Amino acid sequence: MKIVIGLVVVLVLILGAILALPFLIDLSRYQDRYKPAIEAALNRKIDIGEIRLTIWPRIGARVGRFTVLDDPAFGSGPFASLASLHVGVQLLPLLSGRVEVEEITLREPVITVVKNQRGVLNIATIGRPGVPAPETPSRAPIPSTEGPLRILGLLAVDRVSIDGGTLTYRDLSTPKQTEYVLQDVDALLTSVRLGQTPTLHLDTLVQPLNTPVTLDGHFGPLKETTDLDAIDLSLAVGKTTFAITGKTAGRNASISISSADINTAELPIALPLQKPVSVKDLHVAAEARGQDVLLQGLSFRLFDGQVTAKGKLTSGADAPPFEATAAVQGLQLGPALDAVAATQVSLTGTAGADLALRGRGFTMPDLTKALEGTGRIAVKDGKIEGVNLLQEAVAILKIAGIAIDNPKATAFSTIETDLTVKQGLVIVERLLMDSHDFQATGGGTIGFDQRLNLALNLHLSQELSQQLAGASPVIKLAMKEGRVTLPLTVTGTVQAPSYGLDMKSMTGKVQEQVQKKVEEAVGGLLKGTTKPEDLKQQGKELLKGLFGR
Repeated sequence: MKIVIGLVVVLVLILGAILALPFLIDLSRYQDRYKPAIEAALNRKIDIGEIRLTIWPRIGARVGRFTVLDDPAFGSGPFASLASLHVGVQLLPLLSGRVEVEEITLREPVITVVKNQRGVLNIATIGRPGVPAPETPSRAPIPSTEGPLRILGLLAVDRVSIDGGTLTYRDLSTPKQTEYVLQDVDALLTSVRLGQTPTLHLDTLVQPLNTPVTLDGHFGPLKETTDLDAIDLSLAVGKTTFAITGKTAGRNASISISSADINTAELPIALPLQKPVSVKDLHVAAEARGQDVLLQGLSFRLFDGQVTAKGKLTSGADAPPFEATAAVQGLQLGPALDAVAATQVSLTGTAGADLALRGRGFTMPDLTKALEGTGRIAVKDGKIEGVNLLQEAVAILKIAGIAIDNPKATAFSTIETDLTVKQGLVIVERLLMDSHDFQATGGGTIGFDQRLNLALNLHLSQELSQQLAGASPVIKLAMKEGRVTLPLTVTGTVQAPSYGLDMKSMTGKVQEQVQKKVEEAVGGLLKGTTKPEDLKQQGKELLKGLFGR
């Protein structure tokens, strides 16, 4: 009996000692040993709270507070912080002298990513010792082979979880500051071991658009480098699902993205659109080779049309250079333009285009300065809604009695033009427009600031020319080969265009006809075929034509 009581007492003492270990052993005293190593690895100053041994629910350690300070070039506040960090180890390997991490739990992590006014991210120098924050955006950081996944893989962690995290992205480089927040981030990463393929599950809510986002899939197998033989993920943004596959090898990577249906109203980003847009059958194939990003193929259906594109971008500069080609077939232009902007004048019809562009940077000042290219656009069977070009010309001439079928639209069978983009201008070349009552030719410029400077020659049909000539003697004098050409100018802006007639051109046509009649009269006198009385009558008729009386 005494032996049993003694054993019970011993067990109670052992159990009490075990339960007292977290209070007796203070792991914080080892901070001086591992804190400098962590700071060197992160290239950031850190602040670590109390560290205690844990017994329940599993043996391990608990860090009461963990804060990573921001780069001093961005501020003195925290870049990342944790309410607590729990590390659990397996008991049996521990008894044999081996430490195998079973689970790592990050509770309420808060990370703030900031892009400053120079366009530099505060994450640019994390894990890159001796590299100060650049004054301007430098070449994109190359992923280090000492990345967190490799470290976790070497630790052989069964589970890594995030509970109630928050990730904030703040952009100070734009005139209007933008901010997005991943709220209530819950994530679980399992089988994080070398040679195994981890699985990932993530749930979050994107603010301010209140859009749920879910990410599921796997990648791996994990190696001592950052190479991944296979990436297979499914991303759900609201009701839109993306399938993402790819692989990485050193500094190179390839990725494919596809989605059957994308509604821009479901995306957690603010797009410069007046109305939501539906994109069908999206397929993206891209490859990264060091600093070069190659868009090997992009295709999708939009407004009943097919869009394809290829391109290349070199990252790292404050205004990265790029080049791209794109082709559009069968696009319904009316709803497409309505989704982009609301204007007084809109264009409908079935559009096709071929474009080749190159430039540097993606801000409007960069594009105005550097964007160049060529292209061709054709629109079939449409209308210019909101204006009738012929009506505008007739109104300027103040000619009454001319019936216009639709004074608020210009119907056409085709519009074709070549384009050149240079120095903030879209140069319209060899414009041809076929309509029932006229054919228009000409060109001009459309500025990136939406200013118009177009010169069009409206070659009227013979029937309409005769109507105008009967209503205006001046128009009759401007006729050539039975047809009238009206030199129309279009200025103002895309939102508020204004129309006028090139009167110098009109006057030139009248002078040409008057000169021709004078030459005929003088020739008739010299030949004797015209009498002075006839010449006097012709002169009166000519003056009547010029002055209308």
